[in-house]
Amino acid sequence: MRDATASRVANIALPGSAARTAASWCGSVSQSDRTPNAIAGNPVRWVYALPSDGQDRLSSIGDVMQTDAEQIDAWWRAQDPTHVPRNDLAQFSCGLQLDIATVRTLESSAELSLLAGRFAAVFNALNAAGLRSPFAKYVVYFDSAVSDATVCGQGGSDSSGFGLAVVYTQACTGVSTAAVAAHELLHTLGAVPEGAPNECPDEDGGHTCDESSDLMYPSIDDAPLSTKVLDPGRNDYYGHSGAWADAQDSPWLVRLDDQMPFALSVSGPGSVGSDVPGLQCAQSCTTTWNAGTRLALTATPGPGAKLVRWGSACVGAAGCTLAVEPGARLSALFAPASFRLTVAVSGRGAVRSLKTGITCRPRCSATFPSYAPVKLTATATKGWRFRSWSGACRRSKRTCSVPMTKAASVRAVFVRA
Repeated sequence: MRDATASRVANIALPGSAARTAASWCGSVSQSDRTPNAIAGNPVRWVYALPSDGQDRLSSIGDVMQTDAEQIDAWWRAQDPTHVPRNDLAQFSCGLQLDIATVRTLESSAELSLLAGRFAAVFNALNAAGLRSPFAKYVVYFDSAVSDATVCGQGGSDSSGFGLAVVYTQACTGVSTAAVAAHELLHTLGAVPEGAPNECPDEDGGHTCDESSDLMYPSIDDAPLSTKVLDPGRNDYYGHSGAWADAQDSPWLVRLDDQMPFALSVSGPGSVGSDVPGLQCAQSCTTTWNAGTRLALTATPGPGAKLVRWGSACVGAAGCTLAVEPGARLSALFAPASFRLTVAVSGRGAVRSLKTGITCRPRCSATFPSYAPVKLTATATKGWRFRSWSGACRRSKRTCSVPMTKAASVRAVFVRA
């Protein structure tokens, strides 16, 4: 992990929505990510964590997390109308809500009362639960009593893209947990990078020291998130023109002014999914992405089926990589792996296939790979002649190609010469 930077005494709602002073979370816990995600792209996932012996208070902390997510969303839009964190949402009875997972650490509350090792314990708990996607940032509300109540949270990321922002719910009494969560989330997005002109020195590195109102100031007061500013001079970590990393470019932010639809047509028994969460379609679907998002798509045939082909944007095997650009669309055709071809003969003659399988007089059948044409040849017995085909072949020449796009029947008609 990139150094876990502590903040001391730190969703996307539908476009245009306003934060509620107090929201209620009506969801249900699921260890696995519910799909499809409400907003396609790299998600910010929310997790409730507690020690091995901790009392589960998700019924109340879930409301806090939902409220904080909405407040962060509204605050971010006010700071930058073109970008907002892509919070992982699911559709519940009361509408779109945070898709909250829950984990327990192996350690007890007593073992984690001290700061040392607590961040690592949360990391290990997520890893054990399979919450380790390089495409996700995780905002974790760790719910346990702590002895060092002046450290409100910690955040960091690694080179794979995985990031962890931890809020200590029972630390820093009176401090806005929304402000803590937003601060730590920005750490996972790369703030504050080396080279920023106002980065703090030494032990406060990873923060800015020029403006106390900056959300990334190394210490935090009890003022609400609404009073904080996202990089006041736009010259350190967000929306700057320098050569160092810029959190505004993060794929974990929805670019509200540059969204692009991607149309996928799925035919037959199979589904298509993307490496970046947001696309898992067993039938035709349209998803919306940040323009230019690169997707690695995987075709998964149903039982006994195969991928026949991609549309024009991709060729070849089950994998396909493309960028979501204007007019981006793709088709995937699946079919049963094989179809049966039945051949009958009228009169005296034989029908044979170029591929092994068909040698008929007067009737036979064989199974062939789907969408792989089968060439048939009709040969008359002495004193007879070939007249015509019927069924899947309709021509008077002795050879015929059956496309095998479905189960097929063919009859060869021979008459006396």
